[in-house]
Amino acid sequence: TDPDREGEAIAWHLQEALGLKEALRIEFNEITRAAVERALEHPRPLAMDRVNAQQARRVLDRLVGYKLSPLLWRKAKNARSAGRVQSVAVRLIVEREREIRDFVPVEYWRITAQVHPADRPEAIFEARLDRIDDAKWEIGIIPDQAAADALTTELRAADWRVGDVGERASKRQPLPPLITSTLQRDASTKLGFGARRTMRVAQDLYEGLPLGGGDPVGLITYMRTDSTRVADEARTAARSLISETWGKDYVGRGSRGRTVRGAQEAHECIRPTDVARHPDLIDRLLPGREHSDVRRLYRVIWTRFVASQMAAAELSTMSAELIAGRCGFRASATKVVFPGYMALTGLPERAAAKPAEGADPGEDSAGGEDDMGPELPTLAVGETLGLDELQSSQHFTQPPPRYSEASLVKVLEERGIGRPSTYAPILSTITERRYVKLESRRFVPTPLGEAVTDALVANFPQVMDVDFTATLERQLDAVEDGKADWVRMLREFYEPFEAALAQANESMEFVRIEPVETEHECPKCGAKMLERQGRYGPFLGCSRYPECDGIVNLGRDGKPKPRVPAQKTDVPCEKCGEPMVLRQSRRGPFLGCSKYPKCRGTRPLDDALRTQLEAAGITIPPPPSREPKSEGEGEGEGGSS
Repeated sequence: TDPDREGEAIAWHLQEALGLKEALRIEFNEITRAAVERALEHPRPLAMDRVNAQQARRVLDRLVGYKLSPLLWRKAKNARSAGRVQSVAVRLIVEREREIRDFVPVEYWRITAQVHPADRPEAIFEARLDRIDDAKWEIGIIPDQAAADALTTELRAADWRVGDVGERASKRQPLPPLITSTLQRDASTKLGFGARRTMRVAQDLYEGLPLGGGDPVGLITYMRTDSTRVADEARTAARSLISETWGKDYVGRGSRGRTVRGAQEAHECIRPTDVARHPDLIDRLLPGREHSDVRRLYRVIWTRFVASQMAAAELSTMSAELIAGRCGFRASATKVVFPGYMALTGLPERAAAKPAEGADPGEDSAGGEDDMGPELPTLAVGETLGLDELQSSQHFTQPPPRYSEASLVKVLEERGIGRPSTYAPILSTITERRYVKLESRRFVPTPLGEAVTDALVANFPQVMDVDFTATLERQLDAVEDGKADWVRMLREFYEPFEAALAQANESMEFVRIEPVETEHECPKCGAKMLERQGRYGPFLGCSRYPECDGIVNLGRDGKPKPRVPAQKTDVPCEKCGEPMVLRQSRRGPFLGCSKYPKCRGTRPLDDALRTQLEAAGITIPPPPSREPKSEGEGEGEGGSS
């Protein structure tokens, strides 16, 4: 079974179910012949501490989910579930949205200059205002256009010269190999994949695909991991490939990056099972649109792994301080002296290409703040400069961005919330529960999500505390390491939780969600529509209700669903004999009496009625698409056996 807590628990359950005594377990990190044979040669006893950690996690999740969810059903209309990790994730999204609402932008101005050495008018370069008198430039130092215009007038009359010139050598290290969280972020940034899609494609790569029509071959190692460790044989193979392709100077020490809090170092990073399988080869062996996602994700994994084993890039940054009256300007440019890993990856990720729509530019970039643009001309201290152009530009401070899937996963990992196997299910669950929605690939809390979060924070502050959730994760790690007793840990959690639950049952107020005005107009009377909460989720209702009963259903994306007009038929109502009309409900098309609401007669569409209606030329609409099933209702570690 898989090399994680869930895999260990599966092995233990098999032992118990089959009545085995002193059963041995094998584990492997990749589905290849060599890995399986090596695992068979080294069986081991079950690690009961790891099993207990999984048991503790499962019980914790069920205690919170099974106890809080029924409470919400009674106290909050349309609230479908709560969870130890999912509710904290929603809280992060709610708090970020409120930061954005409360944000007050501040105006500021920047000044840039196009200058040239006095004796070389063609050697134009750009510099940015860096200081005024002895004050370093910062937001607010030029607060408005009047101040900017006054300063530019002063600078146009000033003498410009070179105050100082310097050159600095630096190295830029490659990024470490991928783990689950960085795989999801890379796939989001570079490919525009959501977390669920990423993990589905990675599962296919792990379980194996038929290359060239042959037997399935596992192409990557296990994809639920938080360790950047690389097996010795994989590192040796990568170094050999690098040496043969680029030369010995391009072989590096192997980047590990920072250790994730609570990482299970027995795991490996996500890497190709055979580094000799170049992405171009996979492109040829797995053609067709059906393998497009597989090919693209494999290229990301292969490139990241090989680059991580390459030498650092060596850079040289030239900087110049320019003096213009009482102001100082700064110009800098960086050139690559030795490309190292950049021979494979190209320019730093932040400068190489525009990220996929909705992605987070610059996440996990190995780059710094160096300007990889044009080189500066040769300059000497005291050299006179000519001013070509002076530009002032208005800016406003920006609120923190809404979380994307990639950035939310990053925060969850940094704060020790959840595990690699839980990220994708968490994101799916909070969306399917309608606590959040995605707008332009960013999470926005719904009124339901905000109301439920406020109620849970007020009544269960400990469960909803981000640091407390991270502390529980560390306690689970301690159980796995044999340093904590899992039963005692559960008891210490449950006793105060049970008391809070009893108190909430008595005192928690019913969660009321006030209607929210929208820009949509009522199809019946033209008045503004309000977003309301109904039995089956949010919908739009006329603001003039009850004078007008116009309603519009909302799709999962929060946008109004197109209305399907009722179609008259010759089928008589079984209750009153009047003609029935073909209508559409959330479950699909059906026949309803034309005298509704006076008569509430309905008939489902069986095969005979469908045939009769189609013969009469009536178009039967397809049933509405069902909500996708969650990848994981709970929050325990996932794994395949």
